[in-house]
Amino acid sequence: MMENGRLPSTDIFTFTVPDHVWTDHEYLTEVLMWLVFSSAGTVGIAIAFGVITWLGFWLMYRQVRRQPFVIAGLGLALAAIAGNPIWGPRAQMITFALTCLELYWLQGYLSGRSRMLMYFPLVMALWANLHGGWVIGFVWLGIAIVSELGMWAWDRANPAHWAHLKFLGIITAASAVAVLATPHGLGVYLYPFNTVGSVAQEKLIVEWFSPDFHQRYLLPFEGMILLAISGFALRRPSLYEFLLFIAALALALQSVRNVALFVAATTPVLVNTYGAWWREIAATRKWKLETPARPAFAAITALALVVITVASVIHVTADITPDKQASLDASSYPVGAADWLAAHPDVGSRMYNQYGWGGYLANRFYPQPNRRVFIFGEAALMGDDLLNRYEDVQTLRPDWKQVLDDCQVDYIVYNRGEALANVLASQSDWQLVYSDSVAVIYVRHVNWVTPPRC
Repeated sequence: MMENGRLPSTDIFTFTVPDHVWTDHEYLTEVLMWLVFSSAGTVGIAIAFGVITWLGFWLMYRQVRRQPFVIAGLGLALAAIAGNPIWGPRAQMITFALTCLELYWLQGYLSGRSRMLMYFPLVMALWANLHGGWVIGFVWLGIAIVSELGMWAWDRANPAHWAHLKFLGIITAASAVAVLATPHGLGVYLYPFNTVGSVAQEKLIVEWFSPDFHQRYLLPFEGMILLAISGFALRRPSLYEFLLFIAALALALQSVRNVALFVAATTPVLVNTYGAWWREIAATRKWKLETPARPAFAAITALALVVITVASVIHVTADITPDKQASLDASSYPVGAADWLAAHPDVGSRMYNQYGWGGYLANRFYPQPNRRVFIFGEAALMGDDLLNRYEDVQTLRPDWKQVLDDCQVDYIVYNRGEALANVLASQSDWQLVYSDSVAVIYVRHVNWVTPPRC
């Protein structure tokens, strides 16, 4: 995009789907990431997304700042741990932060403290250019509308609910129009639904799987669910809070990548629930809820910040050394295999590659025609048909050889030790030409007499 001064209109990195229309839903994020990377490298990218994620937590704190500070602190700490599998330098963090902003403004409006929500259509115009997750903004607006509709039906004597409904309806309509302020026009509306409705993505991509609670890293997320439900037994939530929790939980149970959205929506509900419950107990028993003396509180806060800063600097410094980065790359991507391919430019014409390595290989070899990849991580662009064919080969379904023949694949770059690599070792027409602890390369020599059907 930076080199050509325009957005990609079709896929340029594969030989399998070069005619597919490319709706680059996060082009602006990618451009900004490139600018940061060009000046500050991967460290700059990590810091930038760390700040974005921190802003989301700050906005959550703004929603609960009136609650007892211990409960607010514990709630935010649990949220940080629960979302740990999702945090990272990725465009999804922008959707997390903007969700936190929207929910902060919604809470302020529904409580009568703020009308900042009137600016949300401008946020939505920006959001639609940053990440395809903009559609979740309408989910939160819809929950507010449904809750206010329910409250209006329950208490029609209160004019506030009807006024809220009208205002929220205007904001929602304006936001729907604001989404069109992208280079993709009406196409931007279809992208999120094509992604969510893709059965192939749900079967293939791990982060689209439902959470597996046998995994230890999901225990804090499970804890948040149980604490929220228990909190509702102690203090009845508002209709808005209850619907927010139910919607966020449904999203997270559908896909593990939505745990970040669950954290954004549920953390303030959780803290406010237990905070209000604690205040009720304190009032009943006539306890005095006081914050620590200001000097002591300042000293404790300063000490904690110093410890966190020193620990962070030590940890980050150890991780950003060139040797450590090179080691991480070599253990995660087929660096050695790519080096072998670079040293043998005439070997192979059409590649079958592991899905997660497609972006790395495209970055190494584009625009070499015989190094175009079979598939890479822009799943919506790849389309369900290609994802299914890739899965047929990866899982060795009965047609796996036919898929490779139809696409005239003559070399494969894949994980060492995986089923496909092991089976290729027993195939007489495939020859192992490279192997290391991460990847293998198999090549076959064949003269095709028909055009490819891939």
